[in-house]
Amino acid sequence: MNEIVVYGSSDDLIEIEGGISEEFSAPSGGKGLLAFSDGTLLRFVYDAAGVWRFTLAMGGRAEYEKAEAPEGDDDNYSDRVRLIGDIHWVALGEVMAWAS
Repeated sequence: MNEIVVYGSSDDLIEIEGGISEEFSAPSGGKGLLAFSDGTLLRFVYDAAGVWRFTLAMGGRAEYEKAEAPEGDDDNYSDRVRLIGDIHWVALGEVMAWAS
């Protein structure tokens, strides 16, 4: 069982902390996808206000919690997602395809 926290840092980094620790460089354009081994899929975007936003695109088996960053707070410029579950890997990508 791992606890993982995901958030954006600076204007070009995605941080993963906890049972998995990694620092990803965000794709150009500041948006992409994070896929987790439990089936969770997160979309992320660095928005025009300079805030990292994370959205649950697909729920996996892990417990999911999200704390949204408030607008206009220069010290808190990222949503924070917490996942608790049997997660062994995380992958960053830009493109996804869905079955019809």
